[in-house]
Amino acid sequence: MDRRSAFAGGDQQYLRDVQYGTGAKLDARSYLHRTYATSAVPLAQFEAALIDWSGIRTALECGCGTGRFWDNDALSRSLSITLTDLSPGMVDEATHRVRELGFAGVVSEVCDVQALPFDDDAFDVVIANHMLYHVPDPDRAVAELARVVGRDGVVLVATNGHGHMREVNEAVAEVFGSHAEGLYEVFGIDTGEARLRERFERVVWHAFDNDLLVDDPAAVVAYGLSFPPGESATDAQRERFTQAVARRFEGGRLRIHTRAGVFVCSRPRRSP
Repeated sequence: MDRRSAFAGGDQQYLRDVQYGTGAKLDARSYLHRTYATSAVPLAQFEAALIDWSGIRTALECGCGTGRFWDNDALSRSLSITLTDLSPGMVDEATHRVRELGFAGVVSEVCDVQALPFDDDAFDVVIANHMLYHVPDPDRAVAELARVVGRDGVVLVATNGHGHMREVNEAVAEVFGSHAEGLYEVFGIDTGEARLRERFERVVWHAFDNDLLVDDPAAVVAYGLSFPPGESATDAQRERFTQAVARRFEGGRLRIHTRAGVFVCSRPRRSP
């Protein structure tokens, strides 16, 4: 049974105007990952290092968020980058950030990944990070990624799976009774590969090992209140959630287990 929440592709207006109307809620989540990571490099740098950029001239990012993928000194500033997102707010923030990083050619467009306004074979690399689980029809979105990437190009897809951020989700469930149902059924580690193989001859999974070691309960609380149902918490629920998070700390720290990584996809299959 399809148990879509608004967060898991069930309400595109909510995603565009509420969840991603500005970068605030996304930043609350990315702050936790950036600040308390145990990995040697951030996910974006891990992901970028999976491919050879020497022959890449044109890049498309779908669901660009605030543009943090491009904050990487290893990437040539001569790249032509196209940033897209369903949210005008995200497109504006990402465009400003990526231009400030010094990239020579940055264009942007508000659009739906399920109907990209680009020609076939338009890009050398296409990136879709942590966004396909927000899409009503992920198969249609994957078909679009395969269509706009060049025949010798590559598509990078970062996603999570069941068990990701388990300790936070357990605290959310303790207070609110549930969290974003159906997210990884829509597109995750365990469901995404089959969807991608329908459109790419070669799909390789690269796990990203990065548990979080957190010493500030407030950062965990902010994370948990940045998505449904926590984002609509009453004052009483906020207090209960703060207490639930605090109980999970031992010796002033909380280890949060993650389950994330990147699919590297090549040799796109064309629709008949």
